[in-house]
Amino acid sequence: MRKAILLPASVGIAVLLACVVALLAALAVAPAASAASPGDDVWFLVRCDFSHRASVDPIVFPYPPGNPVEEDPNYDHDSHSHDFLGNKTTDYNSTYDGSEAGSVKMINQPTTCSRTKDTAGYWFPTVSWNGKELTPNRVNFYYRAGGKDHTTVKPFPANLKVITGRVGWYCGTDDANVGSQDPPKNCKSGVLGVRIVFPDCSNGQIDDPNDHRSHMARSELQPDGTRKCPEETHPIPVPTLTVNANFPIPETSGTVTLSSGAASTMHSDFWNTWDQTELERLVVECINNVSPSDPRPKQCRAPIATAYSVLH
Repeated sequence: MRKAILLPASVGIAVLLACVVALLAALAVAPAASAASPGDDVWFLVRCDFSHRASVDPIVFPYPPGNPVEEDPNYDHDSHSHDFLGNKTTDYNSTYDGSEAGSVKMINQPTTCSRTKDTAGYWFPTVSWNGKELTPNRVNFYYRAGGKDHTTVKPFPANLKVITGRVGWYCGTDDANVGSQDPPKNCKSGVLGVRIVFPDCSNGQIDDPNDHRSHMARSELQPDGTRKCPEETHPIPVPTLTVNANFPIPETSGTVTLSSGAASTMHSDFWNTWDQTELERLVVECINNVSPSDPRPKQCRAPIATAYSVLH
């Protein structure tokens, strides 16, 4: 009689243990699945490490340091310090193909990016914490559909120059974190994060020399929750380039400042000097041909990444 009672009990315990193990396994997988996507979107990822720091800006201020342009009131001072990622040759005299006298070629140059054919130039103002300059130790670049019809997204045109100021600050390494306009005063994780989103609609020009911004626009939110480019002014949908940068900081309280001024002046520059054939291939294979409900194809993940990024 005693054995008859114990046997069902042991079976019940075994079933219970099996359920617990299954639940723990599911919990272990769940964070990875949620971390693997910064939203219901299609995208490919590139990691580009810090390359160099210099007080130059080849888009806004294409002049050498210490050489203000006195005849132009808009260029009466040196550029502030920038941290450059990706293309290792980016300098004040950089040009797309080096065809101008005394210029430095950007295409087909060495890069810090995980995709060796991403020789684009990326840069943003140097970040400081309590007055001490920080060097980013992890920067991911997402090329996303951004809520637009993924089948219509076109690759950035060669030699495109873009500047943006849509920024969110946060703590940690969660690339899905939208962040807030004001940076945190304390991060217990010891990691400061910033998310910068570029405009994703083009009017067909590669630059506007007046402000380097008006040739691009942000897609517009539609009633059904999707996004669409303004047809009359900027009808061409391009990838939503999203930058997620991390900086190691002390766990004690502090204040973020930038070489450009207060944290509110944060911005980023992008110069499309990719191997254009490779960029076009990735847009087709990782954005145009992939449904948002489908898993990421292997070739769309970052070839070399941090522990977090490898989930992508």
